[in-house]
Amino acid sequence: MGKQITFCGGGNMAEGILAQLLAKEITEKNSITVIEIKEDRCAYLSETYGVNAVTSPGNAYAKADMIILALLPHLIPKIVPSFADEISKDAVVISIAAGIPIATLEECLGREHRIARVMPNTLARSGSGYSAVCYNNSCGAADKDFVKQVLDSLGQTMVITEDTFDSFSCFASAGPMWMYKLIEAMTDAGVYVGYSREDARNITIRNMIGAACMVEITGDHPAVLVDRMTSPGGVTIESLKTLQEEGFAAAIIKSVSDGVRKAKSFR
Repeated sequence: MGKQITFCGGGNMAEGILAQLLAKEITEKNSITVIEIKEDRCAYLSETYGVNAVTSPGNAYAKADMIILALLPHLIPKIVPSFADEISKDAVVISIAAGIPIATLEECLGREHRIARVMPNTLARSGSGYSAVCYNNSCGAADKDFVKQVLDSLGQTMVITEDTFDSFSCFASAGPMWMYKLIEAMTDAGVYVGYSREDARNITIRNMIGAACMVEITGDHPAVLVDRMTSPGGVTIESLKTLQEEGFAAAIIKSVSDGVRKAKSFR
């Protein structure tokens, strides 16, 4: 890419993004600057990734082609206006601060700036999972391509409307939680019926990966795939009956909807 990327904030999410940018060779380490107030964190990032991590920005904002705001949400209105005038009008500013709308970012930066609001993929290390993005009216096609190139290094990218960010933060970003809990429950079930924990875990993981691939490869509705597995009076239909009696699907739907309701309460 060869473009200069400056991170405002050097926490775990910033580290996850810069690690993938380097791993996927989207940019080089000498093209990344991290502004982080904690000296020990700067030392860690510099030593681990070879990037320029500093406590004072110098001209890092002025020379950046992209600035990634990796700050806690409540710090955005306090910190960003202090360096808004230093940012080039040609730079793209990405915010990964949860709950901060584009309107607030425009107030902090100015509407003339090219701004993208992003909910990053929480499964970036796996190379699978979606990041969500929406843009302000100042972003052109080249800006959107630049942002997509960065986000695609984390997995997959979905352009959404800003009013769906709350549901995305729960259903997609927090989504792995339900997968983890299913793996945990199935592993425990395997142990309960006599398998070692290691074998139960391995079987569960491969079943989950395989089932996801089957849905993706075939394009079939999951119910169709379940139907193909259930023979009259068999083991699978017996297990399915119990899941339905225990309200498995209803519990998942309620859990997701409760999470979305919580996300909306942060506005």
